[in-house]
Amino acid sequence: MLTDKIQMVNTDDLEANLDVQETIEPSKININQVTLKVSKVTEILEPERQRLFEIFNKFKFIILECDPLPNLQDNLLDLKKFFGSVLRHRRSDEHGIVAVENLYNSPANNVSRSATNRMHPMHTDGTADIDPPKVVALQCEINSHNGGYSQIVYGESVYDYLMKNHPQELQKLFTNPVSITNLGGKTDTRPIFIEKEGRILMSFKADSVVTITVPPPIEKVFNIIKNYVNDPNNQFIFKLKANQIQIIDNMSVLHGRTSFPENEIRKINRLWFDGISEYTHQLQFGFIPKSKLLNP
Repeated sequence: MLTDKIQMVNTDDLEANLDVQETIEPSKININQVTLKVSKVTEILEPERQRLFEIFNKFKFIILECDPLPNLQDNLLDLKKFFGSVLRHRRSDEHGIVAVENLYNSPANNVSRSATNRMHPMHTDGTADIDPPKVVALQCEINSHNGGYSQIVYGESVYDYLMKNHPQELQKLFTNPVSITNLGGKTDTRPIFIEKEGRILMSFKADSVVTITVPPPIEKVFNIIKNYVNDPNNQFIFKLKANQIQIIDNMSVLHGRTSFPENEIRKINRLWFDGISEYTHQLQFGFIPKSKLLNP
């Protein structure tokens, strides 16, 4: 059950060794391992910055816990220094921020599943964009009392599972691109897995709200992935708190959200970054597979 999963995650006291690069099991992550407390993003000192990048590179995501500001979005926008220029979304405001909240009976409900209280299946962002964001930041402004749990799944875990159980199907994912058209009319076509400079990048979305064209050779494995990533046993599940910012490597981590009651308020501020900054050389996007295909 979900409550059992949350309890297991919060009581695991394993220590993190940031120098050991191994496949991380979601059930063995402690929320404290991936949380960095800072006063303000603009006041992050050198040791904190190094720790930020260490956690991000090791766990492929980090939770920044910030002090409240009169305008809490300042902490979100100040991440540009570390993670690059803001990439805009069709629903973003003048700063590039998208409010992820339940719009109830508004016609805008038809725009995105994130504008409802429904469960949001596991996905990477920008699957219909030619240049998807390398980094996704999700700032919690108001969280629901019930439900609304954040979920992540590692692309490397998906890769390892397929390598072990469906290696021939995995091979096809590098050569059979999936086409996705979002409700804004944007379309892009790319393979689920791409190898670039020795690292594997993943892009995935399986949601009835958008139009997805899956080539026949990978229909079977596409459904295998969909079932795998939406299985709570393969997810790290936690509750994002007010003034916390979840920062995700969008090239190797899928994220989602459980449903929450219709009568509750939940607001997340989302911002996309291109990953190009003066600190790019310290960031590691994607993952290095433990076992490589012969001809990916």
